[in-house]
Amino acid sequence: MSASAPSDLPLLDAAQPASARPAPLWRRLIAFTLDTTLLGAIGYGVGMLLFDWVVGLGLAARLIGLVLALGYFGLADSRLTGGRSFGKRLLGLAVVGPDGAPLSIGAATLRALVLMAPVILNDFDLDEMSPLITGLWSFLVIGVGLSLLYLVLFNRPTRQSLHDLVVGARVIDVNPAPAPTPTPTPAPALPGRPLRLVHRIVVGVLCAVSIGYGLVLPSLVESSVRLSELLVVRNAVRENPAVRDATVARRWQKTTDRDEASESIVITAVVRQWPADPEAAARDIAGMVLKQYPQLVGERPLIVKVVIEFNLGIANYSKSQGIETSAATWPKAEPLRS
Repeated sequence: MSASAPSDLPLLDAAQPASARPAPLWRRLIAFTLDTTLLGAIGYGVGMLLFDWVVGLGLAARLIGLVLALGYFGLADSRLTGGRSFGKRLLGLAVVGPDGAPLSIGAATLRALVLMAPVILNDFDLDEMSPLITGLWSFLVIGVGLSLLYLVLFNRPTRQSLHDLVVGARVIDVNPAPAPTPTPTPAPALPGRPLRLVHRIVVGVLCAVSIGYGLVLPSLVESSVRLSELLVVRNAVRENPAVRDATVARRWQKTTDRDEASESIVITAVVRQWPADPEAAARDIAGMVLKQYPQLVGERPLIVKVVIEFNLGIANYSKSQGIETSAATWPKAEPLRS
């Protein structure tokens, strides 16, 4: 069997040129979707296997998701696999460094950190956080996240995004090229190109605006009377020893028979362990709120949900049961349908 005509796509090595064709955007997106789906399945399995422990971690469970994501992409996009994760291998793509060789494990892990930080930290609870923390969160999620999206869409022709530029990586097409037509000279190689000034400016503005937004976010919340009222109720629900976390929100929903929206108060209590009678637990919370904060509820419907959940950033699980009542109908309450 000739070594020059393998049946499978070859692994990349340092002898291969760094000027291979950039991967098409649509194939990169499909490969990333496949990789994150596999990663999510792994995270879900870990969460269900260690359910009680993961639930007890609360927000810290995101660290498990981060470790799994860095481990997956740090190994799967490194020289151990020829720079070809599960999704990239199926789509005929590979990650290479400036020399055309696959990345080291350290470089692949750093690249994964920049890529996955906005995903892992998204939908984070920032209540009562200092401006320094909210500013850092806003930079990582909004600034870095929008920069990643902007560069992969508009940084042509290499399509290098922020996580690629940090380590000098490129995602290339390693599918066998079609048979060339006879030409006097071969097609020119694609050289590495510095990031254009306009892209640098856009990324800088996105990051600066995101930091500024994060720094003023706590003061915006404190200055809102409507939000402050909800935070007071939320803190009271959190004092329940069975509750790990809670949210209180106003919800508007259009009625079917009238072209207008009705407002309700929705309380979500995330419990440490699933209660033997979740409906009774929801009733206890509803009774406390109606007794201590009648002015907040007023004539609106009050919805209380008891939830047990975990969120790793890459995978999540949630189970809930609740009731709907009001000051006028209490202690009568209707169970919510899941």
